[in-house]
Amino acid sequence: MLKRIACLAGAIIGGTTLSQAPEYTQQYSQRLAGAVDELATVVAQFDADAAAFGLTREEGLERYDASTDQFLAERGMSMRGVVERYERLSEQLAQLRAALPATRVVEVARYFDTDVGAAALEDFRPALPLTLEGLAYVLIGFLGGFALLWMVVTLLSAPFRQRRSRVRISRI
Repeated sequence: MLKRIACLAGAIIGGTTLSQAPEYTQQYSQRLAGAVDELATVVAQFDADAAAFGLTREEGLERYDASTDQFLAERGMSMRGVVERYERLSEQLAQLRAALPATRVVEVARYFDTDVGAAALEDFRPALPLTLEGLAYVLIGFLGGFALLWMVVTLLSAPFRQRRSRVRISRI
């Protein structure tokens, strides 16, 4: 009886926890889109500044690299990092938007950006999963939590089980 209660509690905890995966994915996607939009503004401004002097983005970055001024050289490396981050996050956002609802969580995990993820987690608010996708995660979490607790309780209680002796009665 105690084993079933523990497993039911595990199932409820598992279902509740996993049901939040689609909500976190949605909030992560919003944060990611905001980061991409902001980086796009910075990169577009850099491109416009470079174009005003007849330079491409790469030529502008190379000017920074060639500078003997340490500040400008460091600023060039910083700007190159911004461009690379913009391209990486833009690709992740495109992959995330193209993914099927059931695989979005996998896509977030595959391309996870720690800065975006931490910011999404900081503002994360649990939500009631009212979509089919949310229901699927609830069921998977419920079954997974139940199975996990069943195995743990079974393993932990194994040494304490009383062995029943089996007496064989032979018929003559």
